[in-house]
Amino acid sequence: MEKQTILFISDMRQVYLAEILTKKGLDVRCLDIRNSESVTEQLAKLKGFLKEADLLILPIPVTKVPEKELQNILNKYLTNETRVLGGCFSKNQLEFFENRGIRYLDFMEDETVTEENAVATAEGVIAELVRLSPYNINEAKIIVTGYGHCGRVIAKKLRALGARVTVLARRRDARKEAKEDGFYAADFAFGPEEAMGAAMLINTVPAMVVTRTMIKELPRDACILDIASKPGGTDFACAKELGIETELALGLPGKYSPKESACILNRAIERFVSG
Repeated sequence: MEKQTILFISDMRQVYLAEILTKKGLDVRCLDIRNSESVTEQLAKLKGFLKEADLLILPIPVTKVPEKELQNILNKYLTNETRVLGGCFSKNQLEFFENRGIRYLDFMEDETVTEENAVATAEGVIAELVRLSPYNINEAKIIVTGYGHCGRVIAKKLRALGARVTVLARRRDARKEAKEDGFYAADFAFGPEEAMGAAMLINTVPAMVVTRTMIKELPRDACILDIASKPGGTDFACAKELGIETELALGLPGKYSPKESACILNRAIERFVSG
């Protein structure tokens, strides 16, 4: 029997990815979990599909599927011939793959995917800021926390739109890089001072860095956009208490550029399979 590719669909990225893989001649079995009520039903189907699976493509992040239920199924039905892909695997899942000798790829740990996704994320950030903020990006004082792949691209795109960007970063080498790129960069110790007069703040750091001391210095009509993985790095309770518009915006590539994101994932799959 021809080997199958099992693809969990959690947003439009996987819809387009299914189309791409099918056109390449793969036998794709889709498990649609966009409706949370269907997850249990789709996991039941997974049991029957795994025996003939060559590729298992899990969501981004994998946490869109209950970890305990998924792990029970993988323990019982996953064969060593099946290669597993997904985004943001847990430590327990990685240990399971290593112990079983399963070949796997975490999309979010792939350097090329991360770099290409950063562009889509940055464009999504701009779209969200236009929706959330009462101000133009042009001439606005905007704080970007973190200067990794996403923080770097976001800062540069905001500057290209005329924003006055300040970068806050914990690591000295990140601040040095930001300064070399022409930004004012400071340690988080100066966060409250820099927050004064800022119209927008974008957090990319998956740790509590946008604290009460910083938030209370923001103008009340400022907005905070947190794109770090759950639970984000913002004191959301404080922001709500102070009436500051705040949003945890995850999966921006899937929301704003799903077809391009699907192409990025497809290229990663090709590299993984041929590697």
